[in-house]
Amino acid sequence: MPHQVHAEPLPEVDLYAPFTSDTILEVRTGKMKSLRGLAVQSGIDKTLRDGPVRVTEQGLEGDEHDPTFHGGIDKAIHGYCSSHYPTWRAEFPSAAAAFQPGGFGENLVTRRLNERNLCIGDILSDSVLLQVSLPRQPCFKLNHRFQLKNFAPNTWRTSRTGWYMRVLRQGTIQAGDTIALVERPHPEWTVERVQEFLHRNMGDAKMNEELAGIEMLGAECRDAFRGRVVKQKARERREQKGEGGKQTWREYRVVERTRETGRIVSFVLEAAEPLREDKGEEDATLKPGAHAKVKLGNGLVRAYSVVDGDRNRFRLGVALEETSRGGSRYLHETAQVGHTLLVGAITGAVPFAGAASNHIFVAGGVGVTAFLALIELYKNIHYSATLHYAVRSAEEVPFRERLAKLGDDTVVIYDKAAGQRLDIRRIVEDMPWNSQLYFCGPKRLMDEAARETRAHGIAETEVHFEAFEADVSGDPFEAVVANKGGKTIQVGEEETLLECLQKEFGDDVDSSCCVGNCGTCKVTLTDGRVDHRGTALMEEEKATSMLACTPLLGLGARLMPSSPATIGDFSVLPVSIPPLPSFPQNAVHYLYVRRNAPKIPTATDARSLFLTNVPVDSTEAHLRALFASLVGAGRFESAAFEDERKDAHSQTQSPIDAAQPAHAARLLQAHGGGSSSSKKRKREDEQAERAREEAAARLPSTWTRPRRRSGSTAVVLLADEKSVEQVLKAIAKAHKTKKYPAWGGDNLPDGRAPPLGAVWLKAHNRLSYPDKTALQASVDAFSALFARREQEAAEIAKRLRNEPDEDGFVTVTRGGRAAPASRNEAEEAKRKMLEKQEKKKEELTNFYRFQMRERKKEEQAELLKRFDDDRRKLEAMRVKRGKFVPEA
Repeated sequence: MPHQVHAEPLPEVDLYAPFTSDTILEVRTGKMKSLRGLAVQSGIDKTLRDGPVRVTEQGLEGDEHDPTFHGGIDKAIHGYCSSHYPTWRAEFPSAAAAFQPGGFGENLVTRRLNERNLCIGDILSDSVLLQVSLPRQPCFKLNHRFQLKNFAPNTWRTSRTGWYMRVLRQGTIQAGDTIALVERPHPEWTVERVQEFLHRNMGDAKMNEELAGIEMLGAECRDAFRGRVVKQKARERREQKGEGGKQTWREYRVVERTRETGRIVSFVLEAAEPLREDKGEEDATLKPGAHAKVKLGNGLVRAYSVVDGDRNRFRLGVALEETSRGGSRYLHETAQVGHTLLVGAITGAVPFAGAASNHIFVAGGVGVTAFLALIELYKNIHYSATLHYAVRSAEEVPFRERLAKLGDDTVVIYDKAAGQRLDIRRIVEDMPWNSQLYFCGPKRLMDEAARETRAHGIAETEVHFEAFEADVSGDPFEAVVANKGGKTIQVGEEETLLECLQKEFGDDVDSSCCVGNCGTCKVTLTDGRVDHRGTALMEEEKATSMLACTPLLGLGARLMPSSPATIGDFSVLPVSIPPLPSFPQNAVHYLYVRRNAPKIPTATDARSLFLTNVPVDSTEAHLRALFASLVGAGRFESAAFEDERKDAHSQTQSPIDAAQPAHAARLLQAHGGGSSSSKKRKREDEQAERAREEAAARLPSTWTRPRRRSGSTAVVLLADEKSVEQVLKAIAKAHKTKKYPAWGGDNLPDGRAPPLGAVWLKAHNRLSYPDKTALQASVDAFSALFARREQEAAEIAKRLRNEPDEDGFVTVTRGGRAAPASRNEAEEAKRKMLEKQEKKKEELTNFYRFQMRERKKEEQAELLKRFDDDRRKLEAMRVKRGKFVPEA
């Protein structure tokens, strides 16, 4: 039986406690196996090892990895803290059974050692010598292992990824060994802090440069930071030259021209002046699926998908369109080897969906050029990818050799001439769990894809549409550009708004793909009805945004700059409101967020946020889902709304009435009284008992869900101060990306909240007449609680009456009175008690010798002052009287 050294239950661990040593709870290794339902192999499934295990420079003996992302000197051993698993189980109860030690594919399981008390470069010693190298960067395999879509990003958002270690000295290791800290060269760079700038705050140039210089940081992370530094310096140089924000056109020559099919020709373009990283110029690397904007010799500007290459040399695949307006025709008929073209912005468009377990590409004709490099990349890194490719005939297949290398298990070709049909409905119905869909092809294919994905309820985030032709039909309209002096632009039938804006304002208008794929040309819409043609906008964005590069139908548009990111101390958070039956259109609601700074400070102010203008249907579940979409699950603790805070305040700040027996205890405590029994009531168990009694004594609620006042406020409590920073940064990032979180709906933890409207009112009417048994139980509980409180108040009031007066006498009255006879008597008792306290204060005023000395000094000074005043008065009288000689 493999050795395990921990047992349940264990006390909670302070993850921020400094680390000096810890015990290795488990040692695990694993062999490469196929993931469930995938033709992808992984070593994430690791089993317990009993006894000593040999440790080499490449890791544990018998442990296998996918060398694409795991293993190697920097990633020889993966460590994980077992104290994270209870938190994961609480946050994702549907997968609780899978969150057990070994679930993250770790080699070493520890209990206290974690990302918050480990630093990059830490040297740890046992019989072997290990050094912390870099944080783990999780991929889709965690999503697949726990059967949770998009789970992996939660690990780095909450800094619960685990960490990698390199082996400095070989030896053996086993469960039960103690691992101790030997050396800490970078105490300021915990694994958690590295993740802050690696994932959550990527734009901090100073921190990126500092991290790029840490040689002990693993090459994967160090290279990422170095790449950011190079890009930042290139941006600064362009800004110094006055080129910041302006589109620059570089000269390229056609160095290769290959006819792939009767309709498709590929062109290799090479830059006349290549970019050089050694001179600090822009990084030449291109991600798969990029678009290149090409200025043709006939004056037209067109965007084409980059098949492969980088910014210095890349390949385009261009099909001759029958309805060409001059772009593809010019390249086919005029562009030969040696021809010069101008190329502007080269931007990425096809997203790398690293969280998906499967990648299903559907392309038609020349549409394969947008996906070919990405499919090759997925196959090279051992991801599951399939291409469904429709062509007119077998002779119309471009890049045939590259497609053949992918294999028949990856590429499925549908030959129209042979009667084969691409069935998008069947592809969507048969796709495995956690799949990402990609579509690129002619309008007919794209329309069918959009129709089928909507019909099958595929989320917009799980589909990417890459159109290679724009629908050029549209009605003429006019647009008022608010941030350009309210200038009115007339857009014709065969024009796009982008073309008209660029004619009017030049290259100041950003654009890239020109067919509605990338979203670069997105502008804010404040008025007008729009028939959206592109695919770059999410459904919730269409109410407030539009793509300038696609034709529009409707009443005309009024455009203006995006909403401000801040107003005063508040950060503005636009929230997308989904359509409702009463208002079947998307809408945007603005929340205003700032750090909580109440007039009376509390201990939790540093980790709380103040929200104003909360929606009227707000619940804690809504805010929890909203903040989870910003910074991930686990950061949100609770929310207190305005009406709830007022109720709590009124309960704690209600005035004391000495005439009421129920207030006698509070009166006694306020003036220094109290007994051992009142102190015992402060214990947690008695407080819990009181809370249970009060809850039972309340009448049943008559509302299924609260409704907030319009424009009301709330205070959100987060896990720590860092969470507050992350929320504010996420809001700023949302303004840059224009991707705003959605409110309610499917984002709620349980999928929905009790409905409002007519259903809500009907439920209120029903609950207003509760079950007789439940109502009687509440009344009985209230009566019992009231009787007990009155008894306690009577006992305390009796003690107040038995307090001796200033002469030491106790007033005795006849009868068994348990409380003051009248309000006047209670007020008199209160007055006497206060006077007694004041007298005691006065008695202690001159009790000590130093007090007497000070008092005598003050009296002497007063006497001297009075003597001087009398002397001055006497002198004045003498002057006034003059010389006077009395008669004899």
